[in-house]
Amino acid sequence: MAARTGTNDTRLREIVTQVSERAGFDLEDLTVIAAGRRRLVRVVIDGDDGVGLDAAAEVSRAISAVLDEDEANDPTGSAPYTLEVTSPGIGRPLTAPRHFRRARTRLLSITRTDGSTLQGRVAGADDEVVHLLTGRTGLDPLTVPLADIGRAVVEVEFSPLPAAVAQALGVTPADPVDLTDDPDGDLDDDLDDDADGDDADDEADDDEPVGGLDDGAADLEPTQTVPAGTPDQQEQTR
Repeated sequence: MAARTGTNDTRLREIVTQVSERAGFDLEDLTVIAAGRRRLVRVVIDGDDGVGLDAAAEVSRAISAVLDEDEANDPTGSAPYTLEVTSPGIGRPLTAPRHFRRARTRLLSITRTDGSTLQGRVAGADDEVVHLLTGRTGLDPLTVPLADIGRAVVEVEFSPLPAAVAQALGVTPADPVDLTDDPDGDLDDDLDDDADGDDADDEADDDEPVGGLDDGAADLEPTQTVPAGTPDQQEQTR
């Protein structure tokens, strides 16, 4: 078969969509980026319960397996590729009804089609409207037709939901952890054990020679640092 340099975008999207849906996810975005002689195939999926690391890895393996089996049609072109499966970022615009439904309890910044803006917390959504809690108290109900929304994004928050808002949304806050609760007294014992262990390590360090290894010491292997991976992201290379 003659070498092909382009990608069969239609066939590639069909494969990725089918595999994602079988795994219970929606395909949110698919891009193919040329990177020298290679290609980066970036797949963005999402689900009602989010996308975990194991799920992303499973979808990545499934897509890769189908692409390898479909070499006759060669949907990725003849060049080697890197497959990246990830979940949407926090700042992605909400454009479909399912996006608003999955953003329940999240704070949105909305720009309407008439140019006006508002902030509100998602209480619910369907195919036609999104129900928000707005106002200074965050408890004023407001229903906005999706057709009137020009742009909507989720705001990053660092504080927990106010108790009144959580109650209005039917959200049960997590019980606080009492760091002073140690009924068995194990915490003090563990701290004492750690202190004793540190003293022993210090004494052992004092006995070691300074300025180099003993003549009988084994050669040390160089240390290799492995970068931490990004949650919900897996890569496979063919």
